[in-house]
Amino acid sequence: MLYHAYIDDSADRNRERVVVAGAIIGKKPDWDNLHRRWKARLGEDAIEYFKSSHCETLNGQFHKFRGLGIEEGKKKAANIRDDLDAIVRSTPVMALGVTLSVPFHNVMKSDPEKFGRIPDIPYRLAFQQIIAECGKAMKLLGRGNVVTFGHDNGDDFPALQQLYKEFKRRNPPYSGVLADFVPLDDKFHPPVQAADVAAWITFQFANNYLDDPTGNNTKRLWQSMYKIVNWLDNPEVHVGSDYETAPAKAVYAP
Repeated sequence: MLYHAYIDDSADRNRERVVVAGAIIGKKPDWDNLHRRWKARLGEDAIEYFKSSHCETLNGQFHKFRGLGIEEGKKKAANIRDDLDAIVRSTPVMALGVTLSVPFHNVMKSDPEKFGRIPDIPYRLAFQQIIAECGKAMKLLGRGNVVTFGHDNGDDFPALQQLYKEFKRRNPPYSGVLADFVPLDDKFHPPVQAADVAAWITFQFANNYLDDPTGNNTKRLWQSMYKIVNWLDNPEVHVGSDYETAPAKAVYAP
């Protein structure tokens, strides 16, 4: 069975606190259903495409809501995002997230004997872990399942594409279930927009967790996501987990 996964990232403005890699995986019929409902919901407010950063700042497609006043405009935009999140959660697609504390990334980078060589850019480490999680999901689903990837075609896409190829080379157990990795314009592809929503929501609760590491802030993550790999504290938090819930093991490309 061929699965389609879409990946996006989220982070604080200066990328100095936490970064997130989010992915959503589903079969083509599931994506067709989500695509239809997604476009219908955006159409209710005459929005052509969704982008979390624009939703948050009332720019782009959400600029028109400034006419309601900033507070009411942001409330309107947030309601649209919540409706889209509800669409994702009501379909059979699976959402996965990787949260990485930037200060902890610096700790890992400073101790290659313990953590191995890792990328200098935090997202590129989280990105490789989300690829590993998707690969592990295919293996858990059973023999004959393969996943192909789409990612927002930002300026860093060529570097991520090379990283993807190197990741497959370094991780033979996953290479057989990881297919193509292609660039997509998020303005025209609702599944990439859906990955954006998943990454943004994961980031918000990961960010809250850093301020208040209580059960309430992690509970919402697990309600929205099939799986979360949390590197906010250290990689040992998953010690004792069973195989299915433990993070996918991978050899990272620096």
